Amino acid sequence: MSSAQYGSAGLKENSPCGAVDEKKRKRMISNRESARRSRMRKQQHLDDLIKRKSELENQRLEIKRRIDMYQKLWEATVGENNALEALKAELTKELESAKSCVSDFHAIERLETNFAGNRMLKPLMDVSGGRENVLQPWQLGRSSQPIAATMFQF
Repeated sequence: MSSAQYGSAGLKENSPCGAVDEKKRKRMISNRESARRSRMRKQQHLDDLIKRKSELENQRLEIKRRIDMYQKLWEATVGENNALEALKAELTKELESAKSCVSDFHAIERLETNFAGNRMLKPLMDVSGGRENVLQPWQLGRSSQPIAATMFQF
């Protein structure tokens, strides 16, 4: 028997079993090719998943780096905000003090005008000082500064 007469199963192709065997052989070849393509697709899918995992890991690291950077910026901003709040409180206190001085100054001006237009008290007031340095009318006769001993020579 020649090899042309037998199929891959070793049977004659002309026999009724030979036609079934030929179909079986073609189906086996087709199944093998299909399995090979399926393995290739599976491998390609696995390669794509590994690549995607690597990309996502890189994105995760970049996001973590940015979060750390923003965390440091936030902490610096909170520190700066606390310093500014303290400065604001200090400046508010100074502003209230200045407003009080201005209010005292206006009260003294009104007091001066109430003395029948007498502007004699104005030279007695130390402008750089506050209300403490203003001579009251009952203090006009005496000086608030000590008298030096060198003024009197006998």
